[in-house]
Amino acid sequence: PKEKRREETEVVIKGNRAEIFVGDSRRGWVKSYQAVLELSTDDRFTDAVTVTVDVSDVRPAGELLKGFGGVANPVKLIPLYPRCAHILNKAIGRKLTSLECCLLIDEAAICVVAGNVRRSAGMRQFAGDDPIGAAAKDNLWQQDEAGNWRIDPDRDALRMANHTRVFHRKPSLEETIEAVRKQYYSGEGAIQWAGEAIARANVDILPAFELKQEFLQTFTTGK
Repeated sequence: PKEKRREETEVVIKGNRAEIFVGDSRRGWVKSYQAVLELSTDDRFTDAVTVTVDVSDVRPAGELLKGFGGVANPVKLIPLYPRCAHILNKAIGRKLTSLECCLLIDEAAICVVAGNVRRSAGMRQFAGDDPIGAAAKDNLWQQDEAGNWRIDPDRDALRMANHTRVFHRKPSLEETIEAVRKQYYSGEGAIQWAGEAIARANVDILPAFELKQEFLQTFTTGK
């Protein structure tokens, strides 16, 4: 019944088992997602952890929302938990890669809708020398023998954000050409020189060309 739905998420832990009762609210959704991430690094567990997610309190798709209008759309919420678990389970015993961190964020972003329209517009910034970040969206779309295009199901969520490699030195000509070539074919692969970005953002205190060049020299050399 509507009146008995819990709004806040509750997490119950018994031994190496955890049960997440998802609250029927935006805060409840967020806490349930946060709980999955926190359980993956909780050192109280002594063996493999079994996590059960109970979504019985979440209102069904199409039900009217109170306060800000629209209708409920939890369709993407339910797959969120196993998809996050799949990413986290592959990283047992090591740190997450930059790509895996992005996927965890983007999987959650898929759930963010308002008026049945996607509202997430993420921007991911990778270190300029991160090869995993540089190739994160390579061959995201692939063509089968019949000529049909399909997206890599394990990286589908990456569409929720654009990717930029941030250099703390001036990118070389080769690096710039490579980035532009990627942008031509897929629309992705932006690069940013942090020094130039900072200088442009502070044009009020670096109004002259000479001042800007002096700043960039200092930024590059650290002197």
